[in-house]
Amino acid sequence: MKRHHYFFFFWVLIINSSLCAQQWHKIYFPNMPNGTSAVYESYDKGYVMGGDFVSSTGIPNRGLIIKTNINGEMLWYKTISIVDNLTSIWDINQTFDNGFILTGTTGAQTNQHNPFIMKLNKCAELEWCQIYSTPNANDEWGQSIWPIPGGYIALFYVYGDDPVNERIWLYRLNNTGDLTWKKLYTLSDTMAYFTEGLNLQITTNFTFIINGICYYPDPGSPWPQILRPFIVKTDSTGSLDWELPWKVVNNESFHGESYNSVIDNQGLIYSSARHIVYDIANPGDKPCLIKTDTDGHEVNYTNFFLESEMGTTYTINWLADSTLALGYGWSDTISNDATIGVLKCDRQGNILQIKPMFTNQYLFSDAATTFDNKLLLVGGFWDGIWRSHAYKLNSNLVYDSIYNHPYVYDSLCPHPIPSDTIPLNCVLVGTEEHQKEEERTEMLVYPNPADDVLQVVLPNQIKTTQKSSIFNITTYRAKWEATTLEVYNLFGRRVYSRVLKYGEKEITLNVSGWQAGMYLIRLSYHDQTVASGKVVVRR
Repeated sequence: MKRHHYFFFFWVLIINSSLCAQQWHKIYFPNMPNGTSAVYESYDKGYVMGGDFVSSTGIPNRGLIIKTNINGEMLWYKTISIVDNLTSIWDINQTFDNGFILTGTTGAQTNQHNPFIMKLNKCAELEWCQIYSTPNANDEWGQSIWPIPGGYIALFYVYGDDPVNERIWLYRLNNTGDLTWKKLYTLSDTMAYFTEGLNLQITTNFTFIINGICYYPDPGSPWPQILRPFIVKTDSTGSLDWELPWKVVNNESFHGESYNSVIDNQGLIYSSARHIVYDIANPGDKPCLIKTDTDGHEVNYTNFFLESEMGTTYTINWLADSTLALGYGWSDTISNDATIGVLKCDRQGNILQIKPMFTNQYLFSDAATTFDNKLLLVGGFWDGIWRSHAYKLNSNLVYDSIYNHPYVYDSLCPHPIPSDTIPLNCVLVGTEEHQKEEERTEMLVYPNPADDVLQVVLPNQIKTTQKSSIFNITTYRAKWEATTLEVYNLFGRRVYSRVLKYGEKEITLNVSGWQAGMYLIRLSYHDQTVASGKVVVRR
């Protein structure tokens, strides 16, 4: 649900000016470039939006929080930090004590993109702020943040020492922002690479769903250059349930992306998506709904607007009658603009209603279903200046009317909330300080890419799982007998194998004679893969 999401390769954008006469279309800070990334409905029936003030070219410089009443009229706003420090809010949510928790990116302390998490109280006053820095990472940001019992769960993107394998991280924080644990994903399937987590969703029992993308090969392909949806499910402790690169559906290879998800009471996962279709008769990018079962298998998909040459769905929300509302964009040509709107469909993907809204090359960045079954959509759009827009539709996809009922806002705060600046007085945290070496189950591979020599650091613990029809038994071993290290190229040919002695900690491999390309590294114990990694060898 992040940023000014676009899918066309042009900067020209056209806002249909006739929409401005509608009752529920709001524009914020019309003379100050800004954009909106996230929105939620507050406890008082008002709306909270997070985003940023930006330069004339769209580069974020200050974080922005907007609070509105039920009619979208601004009550107050907060700027985060000073100008020109790359600060942007990517997600914001209400905490269990009716305060605010937000995440994004900032260059305030390191002049690089570092993720930060900030907690505000119910009066929008700073309680704590942490900036999380990973050594040698050039780009990091917080994608999503949610309150959970005892603290918070955050999805981070990290582009550092190993940009091929180590991008998707979950951070578990306590109530004061201290890091309890962090987990890396994209390790179970060594054929997936360049994975990115775009959004985090929480289920009713506090398990976690990550939506994103990866590259994964078609069968027989020499190189994993195919873009695919990538979905991850974990349990409440962040331990992996499954990772799914969407590969084959109905005997057809599926190419595309997934962005956001909702989950039904049976555990089925419905995701907004872009489907890249190569069919000669009807090629192009199709707005799409994909469905994944609770065990991590592709179920089916539905393409919308079959004549689309460029298109996607991005936001996805439940409505009260168990129908789905998806924010979409599509065009029948690769052109300067596209039709942006909302469609309503049932859980089988049958379209019930379509609401075209305006022409644009950017999509809604986030949407929220309100207490009275309305749909609020927000985004940052360009119409000569970057500005935040908000639209509200009822369940029939008609522009909502204005409420005349007198609501009381921010009632839990004993004083009026002013519009002012919240300084980034944050604690800079080195995340490596929180890694307990004795608990590491991952295998570390560096440098990546490698030229002549490759170092493989073995886990300090190995995790094995014994499966049965009734339950699974997971065992962690700090001591174990011999394991086997194997290296495969992408054609599946084994290029290296050695049984490792008990107590070996680090292996040095001479790769100077290996051909350039990607290699898959597997550590096995009694024929069960206990750790894996990927590395690129270059020439």
